[in-house]
This record gives sequence, C-alpha cells and structure tokens, in this order.
Amino acid sequence: MDILIPASLIQDFHFLRPLWLLAIVPSLVFFVAMWRINTVVTAWDKAIDKSLLPYLLDRSKNAAQRTPLLLLFMAWLLSVIALAGPVWEQLPQPVQKREDALVIVMDLSLSMFAPDHNPSRLDLAKRKLRDILTLREEGQTALVVYAGDAHAVTPLTDDVVTIDALVPSLSPNIMPLFGSNPMAAIDMAIQLLEDVEVTRGKILLMTDGISGFDQELLITEQIQDTAYELLIMGIGTEEGAPIRTSDGSFLTDENGAMVIPTLNKNVLQSLANRTGGRYHDIQLADSDLAYLLTQNDFLDDTELTEVEEEFDVWHELGPWLLLLVLPLSALTFRRGWLFSLTFFISAGLILPSQNTHAQGFEWSDLWKTRDQQAAEAFANEDHGLAAVLFETSEWKGAASYRAQDYESAIAAFSASDTPDGHYNRGNSLALAGNYEEAIAAYDATIALEFDHEDAIYNREIVEELLEQQQSEEGENQDGDSQENQSEQNSQNESEEQSENSDQQDQESQEGNEDQQQQEQQNQPPEDQEDSESNSEQNTPSESTNEDFEEQQSLEQWLRRIEDDPGELLRRKFRYQYRQRQLNGTANSIQNGGQIW
Repeated sequence: MDILIPASLIQDFHFLRPLWLLAIVPSLVFFVAMWRINTVVTAWDKAIDKSLLPYLLDRSKNAAQRTPLLLLFMAWLLSVIALAGPVWEQLPQPVQKREDALVIVMDLSLSMFAPDHNPSRLDLAKRKLRDILTLREEGQTALVVYAGDAHAVTPLTDDVVTIDALVPSLSPNIMPLFGSNPMAAIDMAIQLLEDVEVTRGKILLMTDGISGFDQELLITEQIQDTAYELLIMGIGTEEGAPIRTSDGSFLTDENGAMVIPTLNKNVLQSLANRTGGRYHDIQLADSDLAYLLTQNDFLDDTELTEVEEEFDVWHELGPWLLLLVLPLSALTFRRGWLFSLTFFISAGLILPSQNTHAQGFEWSDLWKTRDQQAAEAFANEDHGLAAVLFETSEWKGAASYRAQDYESAIAAFSASDTPDGHYNRGNSLALAGNYEEAIAAYDATIALEFDHEDAIYNREIVEELLEQQQSEEGENQDGDSQENQSEQNSQNESEEQSENSDQQDQESQEGNEDQQQQEQQNQPPEDQEDSESNSEQNTPSESTNEDFEEQQSLEQWLRRIEDDPGELLRRKFRYQYRQRQLNGTANSIQNGGQIW
C-alpha cells in the first residue's frame, strides 16, 4: 500500500524559526554524556564473552536509569522542533484595521480671508489640512465646513485622496450663508461619528476663534455629552488683519468701521481645558500636528475591526507537537523534574507566538507595576481603567478627569497640597458645577503660586459662570426674546437672498432655452430639406454611422464641461440650505447679524 504525501508538504515545508534547531546540539552532547555515565563497565565485562553477558549479569538497573534519559531527550527534541515552527500550508487571515475616526471641522467664515498669515489664514489652513490627510494612513476621516451653517464635504471614509482633491475648492465663497456657527459644525461632526458607531473619535476644530463666552459654553455642553475628544487648532494672530473683499475694498461693520478679526486664543484654550481636549496654534512645521494628533495614537484591541480583505499566513503546527510531549511528561513526572521544566518553558515560548489578539495575555504584563499598566491604559485613552489602576493620587485624578468622573477626580486631587493639585481640583469642581468651591480651590492655588496664570484666568471664568447662574430670570427672558427676534430677521433676509438667486437661475435658464430656439430657427432651409430627405432614405449602415457620430459629438460636448469641484460644492451646499429652510431647520446668522 503506497503512502500518499501531499506535494505542498515536500515543496513548501520549512521552519519559521530555524535557529532554534541549534538547540539540538547541546541536547545531543548532554544525552551522550549521560548515557556513558549510566553505562557501568565492570571486570566481568572484560572476562566474560559478550554473548553470555545478558544471561549472566543483571542489567535491569542500568536500563531503568537510561529510560528517563531517553524520554528526556525525546521531549527536548520535540520541544525544539516545535519552537522552530514547522510549516507547509498557508491559511487566509482576516485583516484588521484601527477604528480611529477623525472629523475635521474647518472654519470658512469671511475672517479666514484675513492676511495676517501669508498669504491668508485660509491658504495656511488648507495646506495644514493636506498635511493632516497625508498623515492619515489608516482610520476613517471626515471633513465638515461651516460659516453661518455647517455642511459635510465628505462623510467618514478611508479614501483621503478624495478629500485631498476637494481641499483647493474650499473657500467662504462656496458657503450659502455668511456668519460663524461652530456649534452647528460640532453637532454635525458628532452625528457623523455616531452614524458609524465608533466607540472613540476625535473632532479637530480648525478655526480663528469663537464668538465669546456663550459659544464656549454651548460647545462645552455638546462635547461633554459624548465620549469624543475635541482638538483645537487656532488660526491667525492676536494682532489680526483687515478682510479684503472681492472688489479690493476692506470689509466694514454696520457703523462703517473696518473689521479686523483677531485670534481669541484664550477663549479657545479655555474651551480645550473645559472639554478635556488640547489646543495648539497653527505652525508652518508639524509640531502642532505632533501635539494634537499623535499623542494618543496607540489603541487597544477593542479598537481593531476586521475588514473584508484577507491575506495568507503560514499555518504553524509546532504547538501540536506538545501533545506528544504530554505522555512523556506523565511517565517522567516523578524523576524527570528537568523535563517538566523544559516542557513549561517550551509551552510558554510557543503560545505567545500565536495571534496575540486572541490570547489576551502578554509576557510584558508580568514585569509591569500597576502604575506602569495604568500609564499604558492612559496612553491608550482607556481612562476609566487607568483611574482604577493608578496608585499615585495625581495620576488617578488626571485619569478620572479624562474619564469625566469629576467626583473621583476631586477626591484624588484633594490629597495633593500643591499648586497643581489645587488647580486641578478647581477644574474638576468647576466641571462638576460646584463654582464656589472651585473659586476657593483657585484661591488656594494663587496663594501658593501668585503668578499662576491658568488659575487666575479660570477663576475669572468661573466667577462669570457663578454670576450668570445667579442672574435674574427676567433678564434672561428679555435676552432670549431679543435673540429670537434677531434670528427671525436674519432668517427672513436669507430667504429673500435665496429667492433672488432662484429668480436669477430661472432667468438664465429661460435665456438659454430662447437661444436654442433661435439657433434652430436660423438653420438654413436647404439643410432642413436635406435632413428630411435623408431621414426618409436611411439605410442600416447610414444609421450606424450617424449613431457613431452622435456618440462622438456627445463625448466632445462632455469634455467641454469644466471640472469645477468648487462649483459642485457651492450648488450642493445651497441645495442643502434650501431644504433646511423648507424643513424649518436652517440656521440664521449668528451674533446679531455678524457675517465674519
């Protein structure tokens, strides 16, 4: 009976770690040496013929001593072969990708035309946006732009090339409504993240500022209700620059004064602190991206998802050889303590070499303290686990703060009688709504470090919050009614603008139809007669030629159409804004009619 050996076993058989086979050499030396030691040569061996020795001498004791040695050598040999990784077959392996979602929110208000960055804030922001897309080698990315209203340029996608192709077309001129409404953009970014059900996500806000304390509070409430992180990149300078319009003049306000938008850096920094995010000014180099995007780039296994793509990996059969070692281990359990040690070492070295995501165990965990494990969890943004593992009170408080567990953060920071400890406790108290206690914590910080700028600034913010909380309800109602009235007026103005633009589109369309009719009327009579006679006498070959000519003319006409992504985005955003007006969900110009 012939034994069939698979061709792949002969052709593809190899070892993944062939250097482990060198471990057979010391085992052979050890085995030969021990075998000779257990072979006792007596005087009877020299005096008696070798054929008679088995019948005259009792060798059972020597054989009993050699059996464990032989079993030990076999176990060692099998373990070394298993460690070498024998393979001859490839199996498909699913591809995993990082569930790293980033929504880029870009400010396209008129203030982005300010030239305090050369040549303008807008040009520098677009260059930085392209740098970000270049760094996005994996994960999903979306782009949202806003002015008076927010619009999604692209949803979350792996195709950053498509987003990069649309970047040159970004301009305030494509927006249907002037103004600055970052809250609508943050809402849209949160919705995009929730639509794909990502557990963690980042929102990068690229802006030259938000309008005051009210918008700061609204955005803070938006972010605190989610598990997403807000990253802010400030664009512009604190000196500012005037806004040049398309006709060469400078933009003025309702009083005729020249508008000079400046970067309100302190407000953006405060917003980042409130939401547990980070802030950095835009830079020509990549230091801003290194701070904002690459600090927490390490994700745990729960952040990995399988995709439809697969690749082949060698199917390692070495661990199955350990099943042959098990009965040998049972036979030599009493005497073969060295063999048992060899078995456990080989098993420990082989098992971690498999898919670490499926095993849930790593040898490095045996050499890390709780603080080290907590630091790793903190870097992976698993702040809840980090807060449990940390033994240092300051780090436990920082992890609880990031996890938005402000009560635990307050308790942890209370153990530190340092300026930073009181400052962090004040931040936690403020976010927990305990404004009076937060002010007292900031006072304790200033008492220990009188020039602590962050504590001084945050104390002023919390005082404003406390005053606002204690303000009379009548004043709030009056302010709300005035705001609603201004929003209604601005909405009516925007509706009139949209109606005028619709009327212009309709007139231009009617003009094109009249021109086409006039061209048909101006066609020579002879050509008309020829076309009629030809249509009556068409043959199949002639009709085929005409179809081919029509197809060629159609292709030439399509090639004459300009590929203008900016115009496509302008029409898309204008259509979306009209639909929102019809549904009653359109936003009005913010800040009492301010359009920059």
